[in-house]
Amino acid sequence: MTRESEIMALEQRRRSAMTSADVTTLSGLFANELAWIHATARLDTKDGLLGSIASGKTKYLSIECSEETVRFYGEIAIVSGLANINAEIAGEQRAIQNRFTIVWARVDGEWKVVNWQSTGVRKP
Repeated sequence: MTRESEIMALEQRRRSAMTSADVTTLSGLFANELAWIHATARLDTKDGLLGSIASGKTKYLSIECSEETVRFYGEIAIVSGLANINAEIAGEQRAIQNRFTIVWARVDGEWKVVNWQSTGVRKP
């Protein structure tokens, strides 16, 4: 397995865990010092994001990504792409399209998500 295919397999695992609200799996994939920056510019921590998913306040119904690239810088992997997300946030259904960057880093020998940053794509 190449490093790129390893990261993309982890990305698929993360997306699946988010859509199934599997906070146990997500907890293992996210670094303790995770910074999750939503397209609204709101900053979340690991505990905050997992709490929102566990409580059902945030429900990821589907996550489809395209235009993905993976770049490596030593023990850092950066994945960028376009995400089409269907979610229910505080009871409101939303169709979200974002450009994203997610940063994976080797932490104690394992790949962990350390940062997510997304920017909303304007509708024409």
